[in-house]
This record gives sequence, C-alpha cells and structure tokens, in this order.
Amino acid sequence: MQLISERLGQEIGRLPNRISQRLEPESIGIDFVEVAESHVLFFGRVKDFVLGELPESREELAEVSQNCELDGWLRGEGVARFGQLRAFSRLHDAHVEFHYHASEVMAKIHEGSWIAAEHMRKSELSQSLRRVLITLTELNESINKLVLSVS
Repeated sequence: MQLISERLGQEIGRLPNRISQRLEPESIGIDFVEVAESHVLFFGRVKDFVLGELPESREELAEVSQNCELDGWLRGEGVARFGQLRAFSRLHDAHVEFHYHASEVMAKIHEGSWIAAEHMRKSELSQSLRRVLITLTELNESINKLVLSVS
C-alpha cells in the first residue's frame, strides 16, 4: 500500500525517506510505521469531512481524533524510556499541534465555514502532519542509535 499519494505528497511537502523501524515495535512499545499511516489516514479523513462526508455524530468524530495510540505512548512508556531524547520532545510538540489544528478544522466545518476549513487543512494541518512525520522519523533514528550503542 502506498502511504502517501502523489496529491497528498504535494499538499504536505517533501518528506524524509520511508520510516525503517529496525527494532521490533514490541521492544519500544509502538509501531512507528502504523502511527505514521494512521496520521496520514486521519488527515485524509479530515479532507473527506471538508468535502462533505461528515461522520454520523460529533461523538464519532471525537472517537476518531481521541483514539490516538501515539498520544498514549508519548505520555506513558515513550516518555519514561525516551523522554531524554531531543527528538522525543519535538515529536510530542508536533503531535499536539497536529491534533490541535485538526480540531480547529473540524470546528470550522461544524460552523459551516467550509472555505476556512479547507484553507486551514491545506496550510496549518498539512504542515503539522509533515512535522509529525519528520519528527517521527528523527525519533526512530535516535532510538535506533541509542539502542544499538547500548548493545
């Protein structure tokens, strides 16, 4: 499966090479590839919402945006094991920003401000997704170096 379509790639800008998670996800507590895919898919879902394919209810939308595996890992096992890494705090900040902008886009949709929602999705939200993917890659590389240097 192609993670990022050509059109989506144009929206979020140039990204680093595909995440190559050398360590088993179980050994660090999360699968970075799945996390990257879930955020790209969420971005695509927001685009669907902007184009009028709204969820059945606000609760359904809240469930989609709040069921984030990365958020739990960043607050729990991730911070306990890797919080000292500079890339960890950058990923944390980028991730908070991404979900903030997603909620802002959704608020604009619920207000009926479709043009403003699309503008925010194409600018702030796409830029924050790009930062999440870049910092996720950086953290993955930092963890690989840390673990390999300890071994």
